[in-house]
Amino acid sequence: MLTKVNQIGFLDVASDFTFKGGTLTLSSEFRKAKRWVERNVNEDGFVYPGTSYKVGMDLETRCGTRISKTTRPALLYRMPPSHDLILKGARNVQKSRLGIAGFVTQCFAFLFGTRLQFSDWWVEGRIPIKSTVNVHVAHHAAEEFLSKAISTWKAFNRRDRIIASNMLYLFAKSGSLEWDWERFQMEYTVFDTCFALASRRQPWSGRSHKERFKNVCKFYGLRYNESLVRKFVYLRNDLIHEALWDGGQVNTARGSFSSIASYHLRNLNHRLITAMLTSKTEYTQSPWWFSGTFAFKA
Repeated sequence: MLTKVNQIGFLDVASDFTFKGGTLTLSSEFRKAKRWVERNVNEDGFVYPGTSYKVGMDLETRCGTRISKTTRPALLYRMPPSHDLILKGARNVQKSRLGIAGFVTQCFAFLFGTRLQFSDWWVEGRIPIKSTVNVHVAHHAAEEFLSKAISTWKAFNRRDRIIASNMLYLFAKSGSLEWDWERFQMEYTVFDTCFALASRRQPWSGRSHKERFKNVCKFYGLRYNESLVRKFVYLRNDLIHEALWDGGQVNTARGSFSSIASYHLRNLNHRLITAMLTSKTEYTQSPWWFSGTFAFKA
């Protein structure tokens, strides 16, 4: 029996998807949601939080009075629903959200380079409407990816299921961060998470940070670029251990590589996660240091 789990949003893809164990279908509110997004999206392709303020409430009159000096960008807000997520056998909605439903939601966010959440849950920060990954995802490729990824996820133990979902969530969030060092730090966390999951299934001969990249690239059939990996490790060590960004101060302009390092690492992470959750494909074996658009395959 198929049970409606919830609405998610906002995914700017006017399509229905069928995959192993469920479907993602257009919500009846999709057009309304899309109009809201079009009104509120910035020219840079992101939706930003609105403003919030505190209100004092008179308990007798039930009238509210706006409190001065409390206006600020909202910490949390909600995106309008675009799709209905339906999963087979998901009887407990709240439990499913922390399990398979949450994982599937983050899989769609991963594929289409956005951030997704259940429509009655809160989001924070800016939300990309344009994709933050340089791939073209065909309809059948998305469905195939979901079916394979779900099978992989179900084979994990409870802890690794949570880790896999968090990995996808942080990958999505990284695409919305604005400072180069913050994006890089988040992407490196995603890579370390990939390595940790892979290490459960494959004993590595070396565990230095350079060897981590070499090991996972070899095991999952990804291209390896020693020059770029060496630079990744240098940036990571200085940032994590000494609060240095490319040898200098964070939030300042640094070298040309550090300004784009997070994008290279993001492209590598997208291929690595795809290979881990599905299999080695023509896409995962493509060079991740190029900036062109690649056809996604699972």
